[in-house]
Amino acid sequence: MKKRLLKISAPFFALLFVGAGFAGCAPPDLLKPTPPTPSSDGTAALSFFAVNDLHGKFMDTDGQPGVDEFTTYLKDLYADDAREEILLSSGDMWQGTVESSSNRGQLMTEWMNEVGFVSMTLGNHEFDWGPAVLDPNSELAEFPFLGINVTYRGGPTSYCKPSVVVEKSGVKIGVIGAIGDCLSSISGEFQTGLHFATGGELTSLVKKESTRLRNEEGCDFIVYSIHDGGDSFSSSGVNDVKNSDMSYYDTALSDGYVDLVFEGHTHSQYILKDEYGVYHLQGGGENKAISCADVSIDTKTGEFTVTPKLIKNSEYAKSSLSDDPVVDALYDKYFPESDPYTTVLGKNSSKWGSSDIADKVAELYYKKGVEVWGDKYEIALGGGYLKTRSPYDLARGEVTYADLFSLLPFDNAIVLGSIKGKDLKSNFLSAKKNYHTYTSGLRASDVDDNKVYYIIVDSYTSTYAPNHITEVKRLTEYIYARDLVADYIADGRRGN
Repeated sequence: MKKRLLKISAPFFALLFVGAGFAGCAPPDLLKPTPPTPSSDGTAALSFFAVNDLHGKFMDTDGQPGVDEFTTYLKDLYADDAREEILLSSGDMWQGTVESSSNRGQLMTEWMNEVGFVSMTLGNHEFDWGPAVLDPNSELAEFPFLGINVTYRGGPTSYCKPSVVVEKSGVKIGVIGAIGDCLSSISGEFQTGLHFATGGELTSLVKKESTRLRNEEGCDFIVYSIHDGGDSFSSSGVNDVKNSDMSYYDTALSDGYVDLVFEGHTHSQYILKDEYGVYHLQGGGENKAISCADVSIDTKTGEFTVTPKLIKNSEYAKSSLSDDPVVDALYDKYFPESDPYTTVLGKNSSKWGSSDIADKVAELYYKKGVEVWGDKYEIALGGGYLKTRSPYDLARGEVTYADLFSLLPFDNAIVLGSIKGKDLKSNFLSAKKNYHTYTSGLRASDVDDNKVYYIIVDSYTSTYAPNHITEVKRLTEYIYARDLVADYIADGRRGN
């Protein structure tokens, strides 16, 4: 598929923290589900495929594998009459690239319709543009969004449901979806009223829904798709894990409530087998691998076997696989102009590392703040929580806007904030992971604890309550970190 890279700016607010999991005691067991009632004699052969953390990687470029051959691979699976395929997502499908973020994920949603996803568990990055974006996407989707533990102002949301039932070869499969302890990964502007139940509260919800699916819907097999996972497991073979190794998952759920778990969020690749014998899979994210589990169910006894595996990108993005034409067709639907933003901004004379890019963004924030508000306010500092995304570094050579969008995908508005001196010192003038700052020579020893200072940050940093920043002004133009870096490169300041 030809490379087509775009420059699109549109407002959304987010920043990635890797969400912590939960640990805690499960509530007392609910009435356990009854065993499945067999519908006929024989064996049902099912193959589950799960995608997690694709992050909008639709186009095939030098820096990212797209979905062109992947689409062909998925459609070829359905031609295998020996098994029934079930394709699902464990979240974070939209945000991260210019081709998807510019239309708030609708391009990816239409692609998911095309290849037959049965469900998508919501991830934290589905909230990057605020909950209002989820309704139009849920209406566009031909599959449900799942989030059993997502509530807004104490009630259910309009855009997601707890579970979905899928029937294949006479077998009823219940898929329950949940988002992990990821609320802190969402911009503070969009957290108000939003709640993700965790710990024992989440366990209770999943147990209750599993029991309902077994006893009322007649489900024979329960899949749990959760946007949360571990990050310290081996990527090869099967990891036999203890309950204590999985702080993000209550293994009491494996005691008759769920039969297979697909995970996400941490971008890890692993297959786990917990103490109850239930398998957990995560495919790494960003189109590096997909999770697969072949399941054989005896429809007479209800007994089943699970054979898990990870399918690496090298298998489903082979050059021998043709590009599915629907990928170009969908692209052309959203971007009817032919290659409108492939113009090279400038050249990068040497590899530009992630930390150095973040330092430059802090400096550009400061200078932009001085330019816009410097006549009325004395600007002390620019910066904040700044972190590039995959591929993290900028390669040597020609640079397009899409290259910068992948590195700096978040539409965090530029903010003038006020802060007390003591908080300025502790939060911005001391060593703090992923905080990058620029000053015109201000040192911590120069700061008066009780004086109010003015700083330039982004909207994620300003709405993160522990920073103790009061927003004074906000740049209403759609100018973000990547745009400042784009201008910097276009001016030739990275060399030719």
